[in-house]
Amino acid sequence: MSFWSGDAANKTPPKIDDIYESPGHLVRRCQQISVSFFAEELGEFGLTPIQYASLLAIRDQPGIDQRSLSKIIAIDRSTVGTVLKTLENKSLIHRTVPTSNQRIKTATISEAGEKLLLETTESIAAVQRRLLEPLDEDEQAIFLGLLSKLVHVNNAYSRAPLDLTKRSLFLAKNKGEAEAAGSPRG
Repeated sequence: MSFWSGDAANKTPPKIDDIYESPGHLVRRCQQISVSFFAEELGEFGLTPIQYASLLAIRDQPGIDQRSLSKIIAIDRSTVGTVLKTLENKSLIHRTVPTSNQRIKTATISEAGEKLLLETTESIAAVQRRLLEPLDEDEQAIFLGLLSKLVHVNNAYSRAPLDLTKRSLFLAKNKGEAEAAGSPRG
């Protein structure tokens, strides 16, 4: 399987048509489409995908600091600062400086943030359905499995790698809490 007709030995670059089937281009286009669906489904809430992921992480890990948040949702630290300010300005989170460490701020979700997550549940599900709709159920499982593998194997090469240690600890902690409460959680 060749993704372009360029010849590296003769230093012949690919043609523009070759780009349309290249993995990087297709992943970028898929992300653009996903963000477009997100904007259509959640536009009325004025929320971006990164803000949504941040709200979920803050809800699930109250008192999280900016550095830890950036690691568990895989965004760079300068972006997470802007996201947190925006969420705070929208009154979706509260940020405080803990007495134990005056150099950081921790975040907790507000009542308005909790309400927003509840109100957007169906819209988020619609984004996922719309994105995967062209694939049958088996294709969806294969696609998600392969995409997950590509992301995890290449995680270290990201500008903002996901801290897999923090993610694993976070998932284990939440699974334990969910089991204690009697509700399954993935």
